[in-house]
Amino acid sequence: MKDINPRKKICSFLEKKLALFTTYLSITKRMKKALRDKEAVNPGVFISERQNCINKIEKIDSSIENIINTSTDKRNHISDKFSELIHSYLSSIKSIMKTVDLIDRELMIMVKEEGEGIKKELLRMRNVQQVARGYKKEKRYTPRFLDTVR
Repeated sequence: MKDINPRKKICSFLEKKLALFTTYLSITKRMKKALRDKEAVNPGVFISERQNCINKIEKIDSSIENIINTSTDKRNHISDKFSELIHSYLSSIKSIMKTVDLIDRELMIMVKEEGEGIKKELLRMRNVQQVARGYKKEKRYTPRFLDTVR
């Protein structure tokens, strides 16, 4: 009976971890949509939400590690049922993280392109400003000669 408890706990933790990774994926998709639609949303909100998910996942990982370290049977006596269940959770998490990685790469490309566009716009504005200064009539003061005789 003591052997079943750690396995069930591990499976419940993996289920929570899978739910958090799914949330992480949805946050990443919302971030991509906001960037693609050029919505005026602070990206820090998405980043902090993702960081909260990461923190929760790290807590779950440490809990699973504690269960594994305190378990007496370790990995030797895991039944096929639990082994398949654990494998399915881990493969689902892996596929979600592959999707997140692809979306993150797309986001990085979009952000780089947006940054380059901003740089070009600033350079264009600077050039326009310099041209405008070139046509500006400079205010000249009459020269003062210090060695004139009175």
